[in-house]
Amino acid sequence: MKMWVQSILFGTFLLETYGFSVNRMNIGEKCQARITHSVDYYVINEELATITCPVSQYLPIDLSTVQLVWTRNGSEMQDTAEIQRKRDTLWFLPAVKEHTGIYTCVVRNASYCVEISVSLNVMSDTPSSFPYIKYEQIAYENAQFLMICPALPDFTDHMTINWFKEGKPLPNDGIKYGYLDGTTYALINDVSLEDEGYYKCQLTFSIENINYNVTRIIQLRIIDQGIRQQPVILNSNQKTIAASLGSKVVIPCKVYAGHNDGDLMVWWLANGSFVNDYSKDDRVTEGVLQETTEVEGQYFELPLIFERIEEEDFITDFQCIAANEYGQEILPAQIKQAASSFAWYIAAVPALVVFLIIAIIFIAKHRKCGNKKDYSLAKS
Repeated sequence: MKMWVQSILFGTFLLETYGFSVNRMNIGEKCQARITHSVDYYVINEELATITCPVSQYLPIDLSTVQLVWTRNGSEMQDTAEIQRKRDTLWFLPAVKEHTGIYTCVVRNASYCVEISVSLNVMSDTPSSFPYIKYEQIAYENAQFLMICPALPDFTDHMTINWFKEGKPLPNDGIKYGYLDGTTYALINDVSLEDEGYYKCQLTFSIENINYNVTRIIQLRIIDQGIRQQPVILNSNQKTIAASLGSKVVIPCKVYAGHNDGDLMVWWLANGSFVNDYSKDDRVTEGVLQETTEVEGQYFELPLIFERIEEEDFITDFQCIAANEYGQEILPAQIKQAASSFAWYIAAVPALVVFLIIAIIFIAKHRKCGNKKDYSLAKS
């Protein structure tokens, strides 16, 4: 009986120690605000990648006056050969599939603290990945179009970029296509429907005598400027957002309207109902409709803002709808619960309990056999 009590106490001690290690994973005091950045990073496997803390998109903060640390799975990140911290940016040298996951930047000063979670997805350089990692651009038929290599790191000035279409080098003939060394764009003359498709811009550069690639995938869509088109939703690859309970989330919906936007309407639905019917306490609201004008036409953006994520959001179908008299386009969006930083602890607890039960049974049987042996020896 004494051995049973000792075994149970030992098991309880292990479980308490286990729970204590979970609590120690917290970095400092709990922040007043937790934000899930809804725009994920998609990068190609074995290429250089950077993640920048998007705090300036949410708060007017001077980074020189705050402390900023990066965490993953609840632990503060340290510099390694593959991942290095440079102030508000993480550098992956290079990014590999094992780096896929949630990274959190914690920004703190004497009176305030905010955590912003960012999702990194490391994908294979295959056509099946293109719908997730693409950057959409729109060109008018029969016009000239300047295709920009998007979202490049700041230090890539004067780098040579190689261009490809559907996996083949883009001819730099100066007639149909043209691009210059040291620039980040390619010119397409006399745009036609045949120019639609996936393009790739790729640059190679050296850091400490090691060469790294940076590749961007562009999906070019062609529109006949003589015919009014239905609206086009651009960020169509952001359909699922991972978020934790209580965090703030902003889901963008960016719409291309061309040069004729007079009858354009953009709105959000939640399970087929208007947002103000879904959330009567203004926990979930539509943001302000923002308009920008570019050479190729007008863009409108209507964000869906969650002040805090609750359980019901994980089982709700959200839709951004953009419509005019020529048709409509729908962007479905779903929020899934982000994996807990302590998920592996939770998974390990049942295994630990089973191990303890087996150990207790084994010890009890062993002691019982020992008692029988002692009795036999005493009897003889």
